[in-house]
This record gives sequence, structure tokens and C-alpha cells, in this order.
Amino acid sequence: MIITITLNPSIDRTIKVDDLRRGGVNRAELIRLDAAGKGVNVSRALAAYGIDTHAVMVGAGLGSEWMSEQLAAQDIAHTIVMAQGITRSNLTLVEADGTVTKINEPGVTMTPEILVAIEGALDALPLENNWVVLAGRLNPGAADDTYSRLVQHAKARGARVVLDASGAALSAAVHAGGPDLIKPNQHELGGLVGREPQTVGDAIESAREVISRGVGAVLCSLGKDGALYITADDVVHVEPAHSVVGTPVGAGDILLATFLAGGAQVSALAGAVQWSAASVALPGTAIPTPEQAAAVEVLVHSTVDLNRQLAEVG
Repeated sequence: MIITITLNPSIDRTIKVDDLRRGGVNRAELIRLDAAGKGVNVSRALAAYGIDTHAVMVGAGLGSEWMSEQLAAQDIAHTIVMAQGITRSNLTLVEADGTVTKINEPGVTMTPEILVAIEGALDALPLENNWVVLAGRLNPGAADDTYSRLVQHAKARGARVVLDASGAALSAAVHAGGPDLIKPNQHELGGLVGREPQTVGDAIESAREVISRGVGAVLCSLGKDGALYITADDVVHVEPAHSVVGTPVGAGDILLATFLAGGAQVSALAGAVQWSAASVALPGTAIPTPEQAAAVEVLVHSTVDLNRQLAEVG
């Protein structure tokens, strides 16, 4: 079983407008409505891949019942820790020319009581030798060390822990050590070491620096350049053979989910990049089918080009 924790889930709306008129009335077409948040997306992808998963999340009075119904319809076991407020809605606005704009709400406020309840929900699940995925933006009011605390809590009970976060929350957890795997994008990886990677070699060097601080391995998404999996001894670079066009919302979550489903090792990266790339052409945070993923051709680089310039340098 792979357990996911989403402290700040969302109802993701993807809408399309022909021509966005600022300051005017816009008629939109609702393309998708998804139960989401990074950990929830991981569980949805795992379920599509055929892997047993349990989603733990914080819910609020308005929206939590709908989220529960959506997960149940996908046969995803879940636990919702209730909080005061409204489950946030995130909006993805797709214009006719392909421009994508995201508007993300802050979510419910984190309290010490909610965090204790999350730990209790974890303790009710089989943690020994199972993966626990901590993913997503922290709630308003959450301390920077919130993920660090949950990492240590899960590891003390025998779990293997993945962290997919950013900013101060990611830095605090890396500084404290303990995650068996982190999944930053190249910009988040750069934030951890204080310099933006310009080349594939830079990204590998930065990942190895993070590993030396006590992280087991790094799965780094590179946007148009695919993804890297780096350990202290190994590295593999995989990318789509052809440019992928679409909306990349949720693609990193699918990359992580299918990498774990494939065994979380070097050989799993090719399949994970297939699934991730296949999702880009789909609306919203839709999960591809196995057939859609298998149709994506990928390049597995047996020799990594350390001097290759990254396409999406910040």
C-alpha cells in the first residue's frame, strides 16, 4: 500500500474561454472538475495504475463530502480529518491560444489539533515498509517544520517517506534529514542549494549535495527536458522522444505516483515519464489510461549529457 497525505486538498476546476476579456464578462466552458491536491492526485494515479492506496487529507465542511464521493467512485480508500472553513478551489484557465493561467486559493488554516489528528490517522494505517507520500502546499498557519515532523513520525513507525513540497517547508525537511525520496522540480532543487541549475550536470550536482544532507534520493522533474533520478551512486535521465503540448497541471504528481508504482528505482523512470507526458495532453488533472501512457515514446539516456542546457531555466 502507498499512503498519501494531503494537508491542503482542493477542488480543481479547469475552464476554457475563447478570448479572456479583463474587466468584462467572460463566458466559460467547464472542462473538468477534479478532487485534487498533490497527494490526492498521486493516489488517483496510483489507483489508475492498479496500486493499492489510501489517501489521508484535511477536509472542511463545504466540499469534503463531494471529495469523499469522488474518491469512493474511484475505489480509493481515504480518511478525512475535518477542519473549520471551506475546502479550497483551484482554477485553471485555458485560453484558445493555449495560454494557461492558474489561480490557487490558500485553503483552511492549520492548527496543532489538526496535525495531531493527521498523525493519529497515520497510526491507524499499516506503515511498516510502506511508502508514505507527503505532498503539496502547506496550509495557512502551518509551521515550516510541519513536514519535518510528519516525516519523522512516519519513519519512526517503519515507513519509507517521500516528500513533494517547496520553499521553506522543503528546506526545513531536508535540513532535518530523513526523507527517503524528494521530488522537486529543477527550480525547487535550485532553491535548496541556493543556485538555479543551468545544465543537466548542475541539477545532478545539486541533487547529490542534497543527498549528502541525509536525503535518500532525488526525483527531479525538468519540464520539457523530462526527469532525472539521482542517488549517491546512480543517475538516469529520461525524456519524451517528441515534444508534448498541453496543460502540465498535475504531471509531476503522476510522475511521482507511477515512479513509486514501478518500484521507485532506476528502471521505473521510463514508465513514469510516459505516464506523466501522456497526462499533459489531457484536460485538467485527468489521469491517463495505460494505453495512453504506452503510446508515448521516451528516450532513456544510457550516458547522461552533463553539459546539456536546460530548456526551462528561471
